Amino acid sequence: MISAALPVRPNPVRRLPGMRDFDAGARQRKHDVERRLADFIGRFGYSALEVPVLETTELFLRKSGGDLASQMYSFVDPGSNAVSLRPEFTSAIMRHYLEINGNSDEPPLVRWQYCGPVFRYDTGSAADTGQFTQVGAELVGSNNILADAELVTLAAGIPDHLGIPDYRIRLADLDVLDSVLDTVGLSDRAREFIVANMNRIGEGRDSLASTLQRAAELHVVSGIGLPEEEKHLAVAVNGLPDGAARSVLTGFMRWNTSADMPLGRRSPDEIVDRLLRKLRGGDASDAVERGLALAGQLAGVKGDPSSALSQAQSIVAAAGADTQAIDRLIEFTALISGDPAVSGRLEIDFSLARGIAYYNGIIFDLVRGDDDASLGGGGRYDALARALGCATAVPALGFACTLEALLVAMPEADQKHPDHGAVFVSPLAEDSNAAALRAAADIRDRGDIAVLDVGGNSVATDFARTVTV
Repeated sequence: MISAALPVRPNPVRRLPGMRDFDAGARQRKHDVERRLADFIGRFGYSALEVPVLETTELFLRKSGGDLASQMYSFVDPGSNAVSLRPEFTSAIMRHYLEINGNSDEPPLVRWQYCGPVFRYDTGSAADTGQFTQVGAELVGSNNILADAELVTLAAGIPDHLGIPDYRIRLADLDVLDSVLDTVGLSDRAREFIVANMNRIGEGRDSLASTLQRAAELHVVSGIGLPEEEKHLAVAVNGLPDGAARSVLTGFMRWNTSADMPLGRRSPDEIVDRLLRKLRGGDASDAVERGLALAGQLAGVKGDPSSALSQAQSIVAAAGADTQAIDRLIEFTALISGDPAVSGRLEIDFSLARGIAYYNGIIFDLVRGDDDASLGGGGRYDALARALGCATAVPALGFACTLEALLVAMPEADQKHPDHGAVFVSPLAEDSNAAALRAAADIRDRGDIAVLDVGGNSVATDFARTVTV
């Protein structure tokens, strides 16, 4: 006889933070929504693609950015390969695309959809750590404005299709930001730093001085934040070829380091190389400061498309930037604004930052209207193919929604799954066991659910009917 309560051990094994268990009802609701979304995305012509849960770590580091890299579950497998559980789908899908189309003179246009678990570890938020499910789509091979419009309206249609009553689409365009930064002449590294900090600048969490200081600490800015002694060195090696600069730094080390001062594990040559990279590693401080000031102006542009885009036009014009990107964004917003899933829900927000470095052009977020909780997002990532080893850029864009966030936002009525009318089959006695097995099999053959009484219960609840044999 089994006791009603299981004994409690003093040291039970616990579930990892951020990992979830789904009981039958929760799993059924999740599965039903997965099927509904697969059908909805399929109406746009997107076929299903499945990629591995485990990939080489390098795949996600090539153009992911520091935030994502710090959240990856990475380890060395038994074959001494550095591998990671996928933190997102896009890089793996582009890897697959290049494997089958890498030798094509003209990149073919493909539409793929996907659904599956991803893994991220976030020490700052228990709600955003562990395993969760992404549902999304990727459109590879087109830079047409209609491709952008199709992808954004498809993404916006997902909460609408699931009956989520209150959601918004926050939209920005990194090409507009790039056009303004082009007037300053910044390096790619400085641009990436500014893009990654747009949300901090836009929300007013950082002053220009503190952002510039952080840029100096990361050696995005040359000279600023260096000790006084190293500032003089930066001036001394400015304009010198690397060989001559190394000679100057080697001489400084011999003069400044006493014979009994240890250099640690690094050789003098290694220390000189590291110091030279540090001294030359950044853009001029006035250029970065100007870039941050212009980015700060754009980051403050938020709101209704008509007024926000007018503000952005003025900033672009005042900076003397090329107007092609802002003109395209104006055309794009006009193109999608009439879509039923977009109309009245579109906001321009140039402080938007996606947190992954491979994005360029259009980027967007889907958020709940009551608390700004993220439902998903995406954008264009034309440079990712080149980062993964392709000789040329491949136009591409995509989005991903977090299934668990969609389930939370859905009305309860839309989460209910149909009652399949399970039948409880109970034998009258032990000599009826064979008959009960046959009866249950017959019910299942008819396409119904049969649950066999294996616990010796004469009465069962939560079943459509009971069959006793």
